[in-house]
Amino acid sequence: MASRMIHVVFIAPFFIIAMLLPIFSSANNILIGSLAPPFKITSGEKEVLTLDGIKGKVAVIFYEAKSAIEQNRKLKTALNMFYTKQSNQIKEDIIRIGVINCKGVFFSGAWEEGLRDNSKKEGIKIYGDWDGKMLTDYRMKEEESNVIIIDKKGIIRYYTSGKVGDKDIGMIEELLDRLVREN
Repeated sequence: MASRMIHVVFIAPFFIIAMLLPIFSSANNILIGSLAPPFKITSGEKEVLTLDGIKGKVAVIFYEAKSAIEQNRKLKTALNMFYTKQSNQIKEDIIRIGVINCKGVFFSGAWEEGLRDNSKKEGIKIYGDWDGKMLTDYRMKEEESNVIIIDKKGIIRYYTSGKVGDKDIGMIEELLDRLVREN
């Protein structure tokens, strides 16, 4: 009888932790369908972009650590081709944003120059998250490529971190096509 009680005592804490794990893990991910948290990011030209500044457009955001910029190169190429094929009206409804985590940078001048140079190279405006607040508020993974799609009303419609698989690229293009046609 005593041995059964010991098992219950040792198993109970693990059972409680297992039951609470989904609650804690969901707190570490962006919630699809939720209102996007406000953000303030600044380009190498010192242009400020906020959530209010993109409302009414479908936003595709690549938030990346400097070391993860190439992680989703295939997706970036596919989305650039998708964008190029669109009519001018649809192009006006899509905003493509690159964001680099610049928190803790001591010499901002060199980083600003890098943002400017990489904006030209990538063909999209790249901003810096200088205080790391966007990273934290969006609960993204720091050393990964994070992809977020926000609809015209400011609702998060897609999020992933890490390398996007080939099968997901077509699904992302379909989602963007549907979102730009929504009112």
